[in-house]
Amino acid sequence: MADTYDLTPEVLAELRAPRPYPAITLAMPTDPDQPFGEGDRILLRDLATQAKRQLAEDSDVPRQAKLELRDRLLDPDAIEGAGFPFHPADALVVHIAAGEPIRVWQLTSPAVEPRVEFATEFLTRYAVAAEQRSRPYLVLVLDQEISRLYHGSAGDLAEVTRYGFPDPPRIPSPEDSIPGPIPHSPPYEGHDERVKQYLRTVDTRLNLALKENNGIPLFVIGGEKTLALFMGLTGAGDRLAGTLALTGMDKDPKPDLARRLAPVLADFRARQVAEAVEELDAARPRQKYAGGPADVWTATADKRVRRLLVEEGLMVAGRISGDGRTLDVLPYPGGVTVTLPDPVPDVEPPPHDAGVATDIVEQLVENAVEADSQVLFVPDGTLLAPGGVAAVLRY
Repeated sequence: MADTYDLTPEVLAELRAPRPYPAITLAMPTDPDQPFGEGDRILLRDLATQAKRQLAEDSDVPRQAKLELRDRLLDPDAIEGAGFPFHPADALVVHIAAGEPIRVWQLTSPAVEPRVEFATEFLTRYAVAAEQRSRPYLVLVLDQEISRLYHGSAGDLAEVTRYGFPDPPRIPSPEDSIPGPIPHSPPYEGHDERVKQYLRTVDTRLNLALKENNGIPLFVIGGEKTLALFMGLTGAGDRLAGTLALTGMDKDPKPDLARRLAPVLADFRARQVAEAVEELDAARPRQKYAGGPADVWTATADKRVRRLLVEEGLMVAGRISGDGRTLDVLPYPGGVTVTLPDPVPDVEPPPHDAGVATDIVEQLVENAVEADSQVLFVPDGTLLAPGGVAAVLRY
């Protein structure tokens, strides 16, 4: 089982890597109020049945791969086992390919409709959109005994165990990292310099994480003197979104740490939305503004978008042109119901909807991320743009 915060750039790049056909993606909504209930199981069985039918009819799949997929991988029980333990979430995405383990993702991503897709790479747009919707951030906890790094998303924290974290002091004694007088020892000349040496090491490791997690904000927690020393030497000041003066947080359970950080995070989010709206207003007279799904889609396809703003509840349906540059926006269809024993008519779109995509927002976000655009989900009603989506353009 993997969650939204596990979607590192390396993971996404690996998921997008070309594979022998078929790389199968199953996507479905799940009940956000309970961990994988009976309704979710029924829907998963329906999608697995649909995938097996499509597999049986596909002459491009080699026989051995077809047997492995049919008999072992496209098994609802095996998929559920690969995803256990479940927790309440909005969507489930399953990636299946011959010769590889089943990968199950629980995502914070509304507007996912049941679908089965065969391709030469896994469908990642739901994962990318979910990662952006979760408003990811990094939390650095500076402490006298050990410094830790966390990846935050959707109110949850996951400890990062890469880049050299968690990072203990590399000095003669852990006590030497304590700012101020050392208990039961006379202060000695050079103590602050040793602390700074340690913090420089932490900063070097932090910058590796920031480089890989391009664009996401950073929050730093630590004692007042440690924070002051760190702020005087860090090269990550432009990514700093807020600080919290607390000591001993390296031992706090993650839920307690998240709760203490929540007011700082909320203040940053409010400032971030206000500044983004101001930037949009300033972009209009400079002809660096696009508003509405169709115009923003084309600007994103042309890699002109610097910052994309999307209202959280936005759902868009439409037809995409063959060259991918034009979006014809259509009324969003009603919900899709999938029932046993014959899921085919329910999973496949009705004839009059042929070629209509209902995951336009997810595709738009993925295209923006791939073009190195900043993406920000904002509360519904924030944007004056028709259609709940707007962009600041590079040119």
